[in-house]
Amino acid sequence: MDIITTPPYEEMQALYEKYFSLKWFGNNITNKMALISLTCYITYKLKQKKPDVTHWSVLYKINQTCKNPVPEDILKALAVVCSDFGYGCIEFETFGLEDKKIPNKIKEILEQWIPF
Repeated sequence: MDIITTPPYEEMQALYEKYFSLKWFGNNITNKMALISLTCYITYKLKQKKPDVTHWSVLYKINQTCKNPVPEDILKALAVVCSDFGYGCIEFETFGLEDKKIPNKIKEILEQWIPF
């Protein structure tokens, strides 16, 4: 039997930081979690009507409406994180928002990204 080994913690952290970090979305963890959960929820709902919808396609479309769009590499990282967090889920925290208001809330959070 092969033993699976992983890189040292520091290497894994560096890879995560380089490709998947959501640090750009400020210092409010609730906003970060809302961004993930709402994206996962709306993607889940849209997939019921159109199975080829992805977290990436949802985020990309919403981001196109932002005054200050999030750079594509950061948006891709967010989409990957959402795909991971949402995998297999059928229940999502929507923070009391009606479905039709969710894209605007996602947009509002995306517009809070800080480029430094």
